[in-house]
Amino acid sequence: VAMKYNSVSSGRIRNYVIHPYRLVFAQGGLYLLAFVPAYNDIRTFAVSRIKGVSLAKETFIPSKEIQDDVFANSLGVNTGEAKQVKLEFSEHVAPYVQARVWHSSQEISDSSNGSLLMTMHVCHDWALRSWILGWGPYVKVLAPNKLGRIIQADLASTISLYSSSSS
Repeated sequence: VAMKYNSVSSGRIRNYVIHPYRLVFAQGGLYLLAFVPAYNDIRTFAVSRIKGVSLAKETFIPSKEIQDDVFANSLGVNTGEAKQVKLEFSEHVAPYVQARVWHSSQEISDSSNGSLLMTMHVCHDWALRSWILGWGPYVKVLAPNKLGRIIQADLASTISLYSSSSS
């Protein structure tokens, strides 16, 4: 399939040759999982951003396997290697955090000061960062340090955005 796709990452319409593998419904959207020969990898495309397709007469034999739960390592609709993340939630939100399964890999323990410690094995993607940032001042990344620095930079950018606006 030749596909025109509105790529958010590049900010432009891109042309791809793809081998479509599977359609997946996740988090309120439809996604196409396709092998991209130019990248020798399977990529995820939001169907809503596909601008056009044309079918080739040739066929293909799938060269890679896709697991049943393709987004298992993400809190969103991303793929990637699962890595450990350790978070500390303040006592103010601990009951809300504890009342729900956020990811199948999560492990939760109570801290002596009333806070909650959570460990998960997930890919460190935008979905994770967005989820952490959504807890505002009630969560702290304990590990890995790199993720903590990224969250800190995101918060600094947010402060800058609001500091420079005149309201």
